[in-house]
Amino acid sequence: MKRLYSLLSKSYETIYILKPDLDENAILSIITKYQQLLYTNGCTNIFVYDRGRRHLSYPIRKYHDGIYIQVNYTATNQVLDILEKKFRIDENIIRYLTVKNTQHTVSLKHPV
Repeated sequence: MKRLYSLLSKSYETIYILKPDLDENAILSIITKYQQLLYTNGCTNIFVYDRGRRHLSYPIRKYHDGIYIQVNYTATNQVLDILEKKFRIDENIIRYLTVKNTQHTVSLKHPV
């Protein structure tokens, strides 16, 4: 079963933007909540990066700044549906984006 899961799982990167008026404890609790959600749904290789407060290119829900959080993980498609549904419901998240990581390796041949 574990081998089948590893064949179906892919590497993803999700970036979500939090409201700028949240305090430090609220930000940490939101990050922990979604990290636990990924963990309980069987995701592996979960890495969370707080990218800090940044100015938005255009206002989103009347906010000009946002707190960017980046999460890299390995999961199946079903987990993405659960995660994005929670993002839509959460009032503290003003925008999110999930992309599939496709890492291509380039080998360079050096002349001897």
